[in-house]
Amino acid sequence: ALLESELFGYVRGAFTGATHRRIGKIEQAMGGTLFLDEIGDMPLSIQAKILRMLQEKSIERLGGRQTIPVDVRIIAATNRNLEAAIEEGRFREDLYYRLNVVTLNLPPLRERPGDTALLAEFFLNRFSREMAVPNPGLTAEGALMLSSHSWPGNVRELANAMEKCLIFSRGRAIGPEDVAHSVIGPDYKSGQPLEAPDEAIRKWARQALAVGGDNLLNELTDHVAGLIISEALTMTGGNRTRASELLGLSRPTLLAKMEKHNLRTETSVRVD
Repeated sequence: ALLESELFGYVRGAFTGATHRRIGKIEQAMGGTLFLDEIGDMPLSIQAKILRMLQEKSIERLGGRQTIPVDVRIIAATNRNLEAAIEEGRFREDLYYRLNVVTLNLPPLRERPGDTALLAEFFLNRFSREMAVPNPGLTAEGALMLSSHSWPGNVRELANAMEKCLIFSRGRAIGPEDVAHSVIGPDYKSGQPLEAPDEAIRKWARQALAVGGDNLLNELTDHVAGLIISEALTMTGGNRTRASELLGLSRPTLLAKMEKHNLRTETSVRVD
């Protein structure tokens, strides 16, 4: 009843406490856009009224009899599988096809790791303004730690983690330890990695296995090792000593692996 009154408004006396007429969100959006977030959670009774509004381009306020023409663009969002909800009887099929004219599919954060650092900086800027504190920024290692997490809570989880990082960073640049403490919590132990993007690796492995090839396991393993070493060198600006420390390798071992993966001239930009 509360959702219906918020969307459609009500007349005086429609229910206990309705001491005056109220214009709903649909009328307020007249000539503009109404955004319905998490529409997959909308009760079936309200779904029916939304469908009627889309078909007849009119509404009635709660408790009223007057038909009110409306001209509103509807944008709806959900994180649920609406096709499955239709099969389970939790979402109206006719409303689904009314809404599903132009669809924008936003992949989860785990499928677009390149966006993680950009979103993290956005949230740091926003929260620093709200808290009236300087934005300490992210270290390269901190950004890499962010991109290694699968973010099951999606962008909301990332925002929460950045708010925590900003509170506890005390003005220093946010590094991997800060990220891990914010994501894992007080049980985090130093050096413990965040969850790797396993599904992306599995998908890549399935594609490679489907093609096949001789000595495939070693080729895949070498490819991943080369990427990790290349990233460590990039993060350290080509400083081999620092890269070997990040990787937990001795300097001679790192140099040997760089030679193996042909990274000496491609990635190393500074002699140290």
